[in-house]
Amino acid sequence: MKTRYFTMGLVGLALAAVVVLAGRAQAADTYKFVIRGQVTEVDKANKTVTIYTTYTATEKAKNDLPGNTFEFNASGARYYKYDAKGKKVRTTIGNVPVQAEVVVKGAKRAEGRYNISELTVNPSSFSLVGTVQAHDKGNKIITVEVSTSTYKETSIKGKDIKIYYGNNTTFRNKDLADINSDELANNKEKVKAAGTVTNGWKYEATSVIDGYEKSK
Repeated sequence: MKTRYFTMGLVGLALAAVVVLAGRAQAADTYKFVIRGQVTEVDKANKTVTIYTTYTATEKAKNDLPGNTFEFNASGARYYKYDAKGKKVRTTIGNVPVQAEVVVKGAKRAEGRYNISELTVNPSSFSLVGTVQAHDKGNKIITVEVSTSTYKETSIKGKDIKIYYGNNTTFRNKDLADINSDELANNKEKVKAAGTVTNGWKYEATSVIDGYEKSK
């Protein structure tokens, strides 16, 4: 009888050791991470964001995330973006655009689940040259057919894009003298516009040069 008790005791110890080792292995497989990537899908109803990871400096994540697309649980996450002045401001999951570049802080949990604690939509600066197609002075929108661009040129070259401007946007003529926005020619002249792409689609200009080909 003593032998039986002793054997059962060994079995119990072995099982306990297995549980401890499994717990340690599971804990070793979980970690916090910071990644940069591109949004491929946003599910507002289920609060998930699918991201293709392009870069991480987190050592434990380097074998898991870069070059792969995963669905991240974004329930309870904080969302940020940069406004036209470069200020980081709060936003919502509904304002996270597909194809936007994002920086994500989060953690890998058990069973390969990834949770987001913070997601920031990265700003993208642009400088482009194109031909004015239209000027909506009331809504402060210039439509330009793009010739060259520092931002996604292959995607927008030869296409019409809308450039938004505001009261803080500077306008200059071909001699680089300040002009009013309503003096911008709508006669197929070249313009150079620079600014920031916000929310992955909105071109917000900080400066516009009219008659750029002739400018100094």
